[in-house]
Amino acid sequence: MATDQEIRDAGFKYVPQQQYLLNPFELPENQEPVVNQGIVNTNAFTNSGGGGGGYYPGSPNELIGNYQSIVDARQQRLNNPSDTFLGFNTMKNPQDMTMMGKVQDFFTPQSADQIISKGYEEPRFQPGIIGMLAGKIDNYRNLPQGDQAFIARNMGYTGPTVFGANNSGLSKDVFGINTRSLKGNYGEFVGNKVTDLTDMLSKTQTEKYGKGTSGISFNAETGMFEAIDDKDKKAIEAALKATQMNKMNIAKQRFYLNKVEERDADRKAVEEAAAAAAAKEQASLNAAYIPQTKTQKEAGGGGGGQFDGAKNKAEYDKDPTGYSGSFRKGGLVSLF
Repeated sequence: MATDQEIRDAGFKYVPQQQYLLNPFELPENQEPVVNQGIVNTNAFTNSGGGGGGYYPGSPNELIGNYQSIVDARQQRLNNPSDTFLGFNTMKNPQDMTMMGKVQDFFTPQSADQIISKGYEEPRFQPGIIGMLAGKIDNYRNLPQGDQAFIARNMGYTGPTVFGANNSGLSKDVFGINTRSLKGNYGEFVGNKVTDLTDMLSKTQTEKYGKGTSGISFNAETGMFEAIDDKDKKAIEAALKATQMNKMNIAKQRFYLNKVEERDADRKAVEEAAAAAAAKEQASLNAAYIPQTKTQKEAGGGGGGQFDGAKNKAEYDKDPTGYSGSFRKGGLVSLF
């Protein structure tokens, strides 16, 4: 049983003293063992609220809602920049930027969607010493393109975390984790965190609270503990208690589970964009190819029309000298 001082130190300022409670107050299971997150030589992802101290007095779900609204709004602004900058028009017409529009573009970072479609581009504006150092040691440029987009999608929140005020000025998620760091990969982190949290809830916590009952389990889809035998009253009570005491852990597990789905969607979008670009390039090559029969070549004429792979390859195999194109795996390439 936690002492009154331990309860206060954990941030629960308004819980009556234990002697006045019908049932002893137990601290939530919020502390987790330090585990290897798969990120080498970095302390970029530490559970630090940025020096604010204390704990956020509200609900984690409230923080999560605020966080998502802020990062989504940032992406919306990046994808739809204002038509004015410092009071000046940014566009001459739908195609051409004004000088002020080019200045605005110079200072505007890429959105997640732009990284997916165009690839990551080194920022043109990196102010101060931090920017200079970042340009030399920042590993973000080396991350997979899908993870770069995912990280960009989760930047821009500098509000409070579950640990209190974020005074660092850095983009963090609601659990105090840096979403962009010099050496880490937030895309890898969220996956590792889901594995750790799900394992802890499904094993450690079910064993702890299900002891002495027929057993309880953790339902990752509903985010609740359940009695394995719905007729075992003790197991039902144990499941309810486990859910209550693990509110923070459950909120964290569900948050990072959603982030894994978001990350995977960005990775898939990058693959689809690359496949579409490759198909477009191949179509352009095929359209540029002009097959010539031997008779047409001798007559000085040029053949034309849609490329028929099977037909033209058969003719090419009979007389390779009668063609201006060359076969290679994946299609034809024009030699002129």
